[in-house]
Amino acid sequence: MTELIKKLRYITPLFALIALVGVSPMVTAQSPASDLESQFAFELLLDVDPQVDTGHVSIAPVRGGTFSGSGLNGTVHDGGADWITQVSGHSSLDVRITLETDDGAFIYMTYKGVVARGDSGLYWRVIPSFTTASEKYDWLNHRVFVGKSKQVEGKVAYDVFEIL
Repeated sequence: MTELIKKLRYITPLFALIALVGVSPMVTAQSPASDLESQFAFELLLDVDPQVDTGHVSIAPVRGGTFSGSGLNGTVHDGGADWITQVSGHSSLDVRITLETDDGAFIYMTYKGVVARGDSGLYWRVIPSFTTASEKYDWLNHRVFVGKSKQVEGKVAYDVFEIL
C-alpha cells in the first residue's frame, strides 16, 4: 500500500500537468455555442416632434405612428417620448410608447438604444421590450427583440427582429 502511495505522489503532478496543458487551448479558445438567428417581426414608423433641448438630455415627443408585420399591425398612440442623452460622442435612447393593434389590443413598448458614428457610418440599434395583457400577443412578453434604424423620410423608423 505504501508503495502505491509513493507512486501516486509522483504520478499525480504529472497527470495534473498533462491535464493543464490539454485544457489550456480550450480555456483560451472562444467559440459560440450556436449561431444567433433572427426573424423579421415588424416595421415601426414613428411621428416625432422636434426635440426639446434640456442640456445633455433632449426629449422628442412621439405623436403617433404605425407598426406592421406578419400578424402584428396597428398604430402608435400620441403621448410617448424619446429621451436622448448625449454621452462621450454617442447618444443613448430611452423610448416609451403605447401601441394599439388593429384588433384593439394595447401593448406598452419601451426600448433602449445607442446611436453612434463609426468608421462604417451611423450605428443605431435598439433593444425593445413589450408588456401586454392580451393573450393573443402574450408571446411579446417572453421574447428578445433587436431593432435597426432605417431611413424613411419624416419618420423615425426601425425594422424590429425577434431573436430566435
